[in-house]
Amino acid sequence: QDRPTGLRRLADICLAQHHFQLAAKKYTQAGMKDKAMEALLRSGDTDKIIFFAGVMRSKDIYIKAANYLQTLKWHEDAELHRRIIDFYTKAKAHAQLASFFDACSQVEIDEFRNYDKALEALQESRRQLVKAGRDAAP
Repeated sequence: QDRPTGLRRLADICLAQHHFQLAAKKYTQAGMKDKAMEALLRSGDTDKIIFFAGVMRSKDIYIKAANYLQTLKWHEDAELHRRIIDFYTKAKAHAQLASFFDACSQVEIDEFRNYDKALEALQESRRQLVKAGRDAAP
């Protein structure tokens, strides 16, 4: 049996035993970066997820990382907020970025009563939707 198949099987076993980071390492060695990201997401290790997304430089990985970061308390952590924007921007995921800015505007209104910042976020959301429409046009 060849090396990638053995690594994949080992990673599957690690995953089944909840050794997510080791599974991610073995999937990466086997060339299965999407499976590696899924294992890291299951681990919940935010620092490793951010690092992995930055190293892999893949549109799908960036989007998965940004989606994961949105499940955290990003509105309380400026670094997470910046990373979400950064990952969606690198992935050219304008529609997702627009949705994120829309969520930002809601937080500014609901939690901080900062209508000026909410308006800025909505304006950025609109800009991203325009870009998304341009990207989708034939």
